[in-house]
Amino acid sequence: MSDPARPFAIIVDLDETLCSLFDVPIRSGVELLRRVDRLKLQIHYVTARTEKSRRGTERFIEAHDLPGGDTVHYSPTIVSSRQHKLECHLRLARECRVLASIGDSFEEAEASEAAGVPFVLVDVNRPESAWVELAALLEAAGVMVDDDRKRG
Repeated sequence: MSDPARPFAIIVDLDETLCSLFDVPIRSGVELLRRVDRLKLQIHYVTARTEKSRRGTERFIEAHDLPGGDTVHYSPTIVSSRQHKLECHLRLARECRVLASIGDSFEEAEASEAAGVPFVLVDVNRPESAWVELAALLEAAGVMVDDDRKRG
């Protein structure tokens, strides 16, 4: 069911999906996220990182001019990262029209399936192909900006 009142969103894992070694960017992911129309699409980072990683995570997002710096969902230390990701996916699927989730592990795949969200699996040895797949989904949804247009 599509509810136009709910915003479009994607769910992005951080480690081994958007960056490696905590803060080394995966270029294809960073470039894609920079091209989203920030007025049409919310980016939600759902990560196994805890609050202890907040400052480093914020630095990474700021340094690469990524959208969604205020929508990072850190894993509480009192629940497993698997449970955290499941709960976040379910909640975001209720609140938003989630176009896709992208990640490198069974935790994201399982959470996406439970929430009824399309999942794009990242091969950590070749992450570019997953980002190309996600780009096609986002372009079809009309939530990308042209390089010549100003981002919102």
